[in-house]
Amino acid sequence: MRAALLALSLVAVLPGCMIDRAAEASYGEKGYGVYGRDPFRFEVEPQLLRQWGGPRSEQFQRVLEEELERKRICRNGYTLRNESQREGFFSVQGRCKS
Repeated sequence: MRAALLALSLVAVLPGCMIDRAAEASYGEKGYGVYGRDPFRFEVEPQLLRQWGGPRSEQFQRVLEEELERKRICRNGYTLRNESQREGFFSVQGRCKS
């Protein structure tokens, strides 16, 4: 019985942990990607981020909003925090507003 409950709980948790393979494949082509739902992570190649004018530029915000809309994430807005460099990419974490 415990094993069955454990298996069911893993099935319920694992989809949230899995990587979106389509997003991962397109990341290499576009130079950026949104991963997760709430919280989500937006990653951008450093060279592309410089072309956009940095993480506070209009271009950065526009691309992020387009990606969130395309994935149907954060329909009521979002807040960003925890900027960092991850494996050579600029990364920022965001949460949806309720």
